[in-house]
Amino acid sequence: MSTQSTSTFDGFADWTARKDAGRKLLAPVRCLGFWSAVVLPLVLFPMMVSGLAGEYFPLFAALVVANLAGAVLGRDYNRD
Repeated sequence: MSTQSTSTFDGFADWTARKDAGRKLLAPVRCLGFWSAVVLPLVLFPMMVSGLAGEYFPLFAALVVANLAGAVLGRDYNRD
Protein backbone atom coordinates (compact mmCIF):
# COMPACT_ATOMS: atom_id res chain seq x y z
CA MET A 1 0.00 0.00 0.00
CA SER A 2 1.48 3.31 -1.00
CA THR A 3 0.56 6.66 0.39
CA GLN A 4 1.24 9.92 -1.22
CA SER A 5 3.28 12.11 1.05
CA THR A 6 3.50 15.78 0.24
CA SER A 7 5.51 18.09 2.31
CA THR A 8 4.29 21.54 3.21
CA PHE A 9 7.67 22.82 2.04
CA ASP A 10 6.96 21.56 -1.48
CA GLY A 11 3.73 23.51 -1.56
CA PHE A 12 5.47 26.60 -0.23
CA ALA A 13 8.21 26.31 -2.86
CA ASP A 14 5.60 26.01 -5.62
CA TRP A 15 3.73 29.03 -4.29
CA THR A 16 6.94 31.06 -4.05
CA ALA A 17 7.95 30.13 -7.60
CA ARG A 18 4.52 31.15 -8.94
CA LYS A 19 4.66 34.42 -7.02
CA ASP A 20 8.10 35.24 -8.46
CA ALA A 21 6.93 34.38 -11.98
CA GLY A 22 3.91 36.63 -11.53
CA ARG A 23 6.12 39.51 -10.44
CA LYS A 24 8.32 39.08 -13.51
CA LEU A 25 5.30 39.06 -15.80
CA LEU A 26 3.77 42.15 -14.20
CA ALA A 27 6.99 44.18 -14.23
CA PRO A 28 6.52 45.56 -17.78
CA VAL A 29 2.87 46.41 -17.04
CA ARG A 30 3.86 48.30 -13.91
CA CYS A 31 6.63 50.10 -15.78
CA LEU A 32 4.29 51.17 -18.57
CA GLY A 33 1.63 52.22 -16.06
CA PHE A 34 4.07 54.28 -14.02
CA TRP A 35 5.57 56.11 -16.97
CA SER A 36 2.20 56.75 -18.58
CA ALA A 37 1.03 58.30 -15.31
CA VAL A 38 4.11 60.51 -15.38
CA VAL A 39 3.92 61.57 -19.04
CA LEU A 40 0.17 61.93 -19.67
CA PRO A 41 -0.25 65.03 -17.47
CA LEU A 42 2.26 66.72 -19.78
CA VAL A 43 -0.35 66.28 -22.53
CA LEU A 44 -3.47 66.84 -20.44
CA PHE A 45 -2.47 70.18 -18.95
CA PRO A 46 -1.79 71.92 -22.29
CA MET A 47 -5.05 70.49 -23.63
CA MET A 48 -6.94 72.09 -20.75
CA VAL A 49 -5.14 75.43 -21.00
CA SER A 50 -5.54 75.76 -24.77
CA GLY A 51 -9.20 74.77 -24.79
CA LEU A 52 -8.68 71.63 -26.86
CA ALA A 53 -10.16 69.56 -24.04
CA GLY A 54 -13.58 70.93 -24.87
CA GLU A 55 -13.20 70.43 -28.60
CA TYR A 56 -11.86 66.91 -28.33
CA PHE A 57 -13.65 65.82 -25.20
CA PRO A 58 -13.76 62.05 -25.97
CA LEU A 59 -9.99 62.07 -26.52
CA PHE A 60 -9.44 64.11 -23.37
CA ALA A 61 -11.65 61.79 -21.32
CA ALA A 62 -9.83 58.73 -22.68
CA LEU A 63 -6.49 60.27 -21.74
CA VAL A 64 -7.72 61.02 -18.22
CA VAL A 65 -8.91 57.43 -17.82
CA ALA A 66 -5.58 56.17 -19.18
CA ASN A 67 -3.76 58.40 -16.70
CA LEU A 68 -5.79 57.06 -13.78
CA ALA A 69 -5.29 53.47 -14.95
CA GLY A 70 -1.57 54.08 -15.27
CA ALA A 71 -1.42 55.51 -11.77
CA VAL A 72 -3.16 52.44 -10.36
CA LEU A 73 -1.15 49.90 -12.37
CA GLY A 74 2.18 51.62 -11.79
CA ARG A 75 1.86 52.31 -8.09
CA ASP A 76 4.21 49.44 -7.11
CA TYR A 77 6.76 50.05 -9.89
CA ASN A 78 10.38 49.63 -8.79
CA ARG A 79 9.46 49.31 -5.14
CA ASP A 80 12.13 47.17 -3.54
